[in-house]
Amino acid sequence: MRKVYTMVLGGLMMVAAGAAITSCNNENNGEPTAAAAPEKAPASKGVSYKIAYVQIDTLTSQYQKCKDLEEEFAKKRANAEATINAKGKNFTAQMQEFNRKYQSNQFTQQQFEAEQARLGKLQQDLQDLQARLSNSLQEEYQKEFQALTDTIQNFTKSYAKEKGYDFILCKSSGIDNVLYANEAYEVTDEVVKALNKRYSKAAPKKEEEKKK
Repeated sequence: MRKVYTMVLGGLMMVAAGAAITSCNNENNGEPTAAAAPEKAPASKGVSYKIAYVQIDTLTSQYQKCKDLEEEFAKKRANAEATINAKGKNFTAQMQEFNRKYQSNQFTQQQFEAEQARLGKLQQDLQDLQARLSNSLQEEYQKEFQALTDTIQNFTKSYAKEKGYDFILCKSSGIDNVLYANEAYEVTDEVVKALNKRYSKAAPKKEEEKKK
């Protein structure tokens, strides 16, 4: 789960940074028009922002889609490891038998060289399989969790528009770019509930698609 949290946090922090830069550029390009100005405006700049924040480690631990994906990949990793371990044990057994025959002089020179070459290829095939499984899982993992981050970002954007927020910051207990946040402005629970509600509606459709 920690890896999920880090990946999602990284994606959201990049979006937050982009939004802040865009906001600064807009302010530098001139004063906002009356139509674009927020309802409340401080005396200093004539502009105010409605801001909320989400505790991202809480979100990733309570959003069901995060938990389901992490569980799914834990099973896939376990299956890959089981495959490698089984083949590794078989290779070890063959190596032990090879050594036994060699020490008891049961090989001719030709047999020894042929068996040595066969075991060498078997070892290389095992290493190649391990690399393929690892790379395949890593690529699939990154793809799925990039999609997860996109889902959270897109939802947060629509949520902000619906609630009238100009910024929604991401706060965390590990990597934190928010030095202080008044808990009155935290919307984590509301966001998590809404995300889980949407996901619970989409999950049955996904299961039906898998069965087809």
